[in-house]
This record gives sequence, C-alpha cells and structure tokens, in this order.
Amino acid sequence: MRTTLVAAALVLLAGCPSRGSTSGPNAPDPIEEPDPERPAERVAYELDGDRLVLPGPLVFSDTTLDADASAAALAHLRDFLASREDVTLVRIEGHTDGDMTGMDAVVFSGERALQVGRWLQAEGIACERMLVAGFGEGKPVADNSTAEGKAQNRRVDVFIAELRGTAIGGMPVDGGAPATAPVCD
Repeated sequence: MRTTLVAAALVLLAGCPSRGSTSGPNAPDPIEEPDPERPAERVAYELDGDRLVLPGPLVFSDTTLDADASAAALAHLRDFLASREDVTLVRIEGHTDGDMTGMDAVVFSGERALQVGRWLQAEGIACERMLVAGFGEGKPVADNSTAEGKAQNRRVDVFIAELRGTAIGGMPVDGGAPATAPVCD
C-alpha cells in the first residue's frame, strides 16, 4: 500500500509543470518579476459601516474638485474600486453646511459628488458602478454653529450601496437622498 502511494505521488509530481529549479521537488519557487499593473503591497481599506474611510479630504473650490489637493483620497478610492469587483455600486454623497439650505444646497452638494464620480470614470472606473447623491445640509456630522463644525459638514462620503448586484445595509441604494444622478453621461 505504501509503495502504491509513493508511486502515485511521483506520477503526480512528474506531471506537474516545473516550479523553479529542476533540481527536485524541494526546489525554491522562482522569483516573480513585479507586475506593473498590480500594486506591490495589499492596501488595507477601512470601512465605517458601509462608508469607505478615506486617507485625506476631498477638496473643492466651489463645485470644482481640486484633484491635486485630493490626490491621496482619490487614488485610495480608485484603487479600492479597482480591487473590489464585488462592489457593484457605490453611492457618492455630497453634503453642505448650514450656510446653504434647500434645493440650492442639494444641487451644490450633488455637483461636488458628481465631480468625484467623473474623476473616477476618467480613471477607468465604470460609471455604471457609481451613483451620486446630493444631501445638502440634511445630514450634518458636526455642530454648524462653529467654523470647525461647518468644515466637517462640507464633505463628500462614499458608501458601498451594492455587493454583487444586491443592495446592502437595509437601505435603498440612493440612501434616501433628495436628489440623485447617474455618473454616466
């Protein structure tokens, strides 16, 4: 019986393609050339619930995205989406402080979110995987009576809305936004 197992193992090894040196089954694996299309190291992406935590702010001048000042956050977001094909839809949410209210705030915040989506589309992320949502001043995260609080409330957040085509988080994919738009033209 033991001879049969050893013979079967040798037959299997003989049929396997060579892995590195031909000096035997204990030869080391070959050193792989780096793939320029693949990051050298795996990046740990942090989620706060369904929200992707970005390593820095998304910066705007009025409704124009400052891609240079936002480079770290944008690259992180692009790389996350490129590495997670199971994330079939993200919701890019725009928010304002209490200085702007009503539909003006909703449209303004939605335009900022759209700028992020268009940047991602230009970087090769399929526009069908993104939905922009304008929330205006409706979801503050800080006190609007201070300059610091207002600065925190002027933000763009990115939430995972669908995994493998199924809505997650018990919410509609639009997150209940008063205004949404596709990124696709």
